[in-house]
Formats: sequence, structure tokens, C-alpha cells
Amino acid sequence: QNANWWDRLSTVFRGDAMYVRMNAALDLVSPHVNGMSVLDVGCASGRFAFRMLQAGASKIYGTDISSEAIESAKKQSSKLELHDKLDFFVADVVQPKSPLPHVDLVTALGVIEYFNADDMSAFLGNLQTKYILLDFPDLGRRKEFPTWLLRQVYIRVNRLPGVFLYSLDEFAKIAEPFGFKNLRVVKRNNFYYVTNLPE
Repeated sequence: QNANWWDRLSTVFRGDAMYVRMNAALDLVSPHVNGMSVLDVGCASGRFAFRMLQAGASKIYGTDISSEAIESAKKQSSKLELHDKLDFFVADVVQPKSPLPHVDLVTALGVIEYFNADDMSAFLGNLQTKYILLDFPDLGRRKEFPTWLLRQVYIRVNRLPGVFLYSLDEFAKIAEPFGFKNLRVVKRNNFYYVTNLPE
């Protein structure tokens, strides 16, 4: 009951932020994604995966820790008859040696902020890709009141893991041993992304 109440309240504050974040990410990947294979981590119902396919990606893999989310994504994929271009599967990407497909690009929106340094290291070590574009939990988000405060309460009410914020230097220190270099933070529509896609 409480969680449902907080879900409704957080939706009021968040509004269409999730879609704004997705559209901003799509703007950033669109110049590059044509012909690429992509792994979308935390794909939920697959909305961003479908959008990247429309933007010209050749193959999209979507993964989420929620089996319900993956079932929903698979149903949508089946309706659209896109089995050959979309592959959704359940995975815990912070488990060491989690088998993930080899792709050109990995995307993740609203995911890495829940990874502590050890989980982040395991996640990045599991990736088989050259390029990443990740919604980046920049330290500046602490200033986004009341959203930041609301999120902290939501996390505690739902007994979720904490939110971990990284500076670019902190993130790069974890990522570079896994071959992710030339990282930069890009701000688009008040959202931050960390990427090494060509400028």
C-alpha cells in the first residue's frame, strides 16, 4: 500500500521526465546507431530498445533483472513481429561473469546510479562493447529539489539499494581498466550521460 502511494506521488513529481530522458538519449545515439548492435541494460518494457531499432540499429538486445519486465517486452516484440531484430532476456548484470552479448554499443537509462563501486566494476567488466552511453548520476542531481529528496524517501520506503553518485573522474577510474577511455559527460535536456561515442 505504502509503495503504491509513493509510486503515485513520485510520478507526480517526475512527470514525463522518464520520456524526456529517453528522447535526449535517443538524440545522442541517433547519429551513431545506424547498423549497430546494441545492448540496452535495464530495458524494462523495451520502449527505448524499440526506439533505437526505429533509428536504424541492426539488432537490439534488452536485459532487465525483472522477469515481468522482460515478459512485457517479449509480448510487445511478438506483436510487432520483430523476433529477428529484438532479443530480450533476464540477467543480473552485476554478477561477475554474467554472460552478455558482444555488441557495438551498450545503453542504460536509470540504472547505474544503483551500483556501488564493486557492482559498477562487475557491470563494466561484463560488458563486451567498445562504446557506452549511460544515464549518468552526476553529483549535480543533489541540487534537484524536491526530486532528490523524494527519491531518497522512495528508496527507504521500498527498501531499495541506495543511490550512488559519481564524478566523471571517479567513474573513469573504475571504467578505464576495462578499456573504456575518452569518457565525457554530456548534458542534454537537464539530463547527464556518460559516453565515449565519437563527438
